[in-house]
Amino acid sequence: MTRTVAVVCGSGVSSTFLARGIRGAIAERSLDWRVEPLSMGELADRAADLDLVILGRHLAGSADSIASALEGRVPAVVLDAFGTGPEAVASAVSHLMASPAAASTGAAPSTAAPSEGEHHG
Repeated sequence: MTRTVAVVCGSGVSSTFLARGIRGAIAERSLDWRVEPLSMGELADRAADLDLVILGRHLAGSADSIASALEGRVPAVVLDAFGTGPEAVASAVSHLMASPAAASTGAAPSTAAPSEGEHHG
């Protein structure tokens, strides 16, 4: 069953670059996730369709209010790295693999190196 993760970095621009890198990394690992970049404004309306929300590191200070706005409908996690480069992609994949949704797919964590992101901003 395909799971859906939203990547949220604010207005949706950085999340588009990060989502591209995550898509490459999950394709290399044959994981069954659909990755959607969303802006903050789109998040609440789409929460019912999501299995996980990944927030850009710069949104860490807003994580509690974002989780509250999601009303427990979907878990939200903050990336361990800033930007959209390889470290952020690796952090995102780590969160995907650790999520309850991943456990229900039977997917085991991969030891492969993360995909290089196409944008390093």
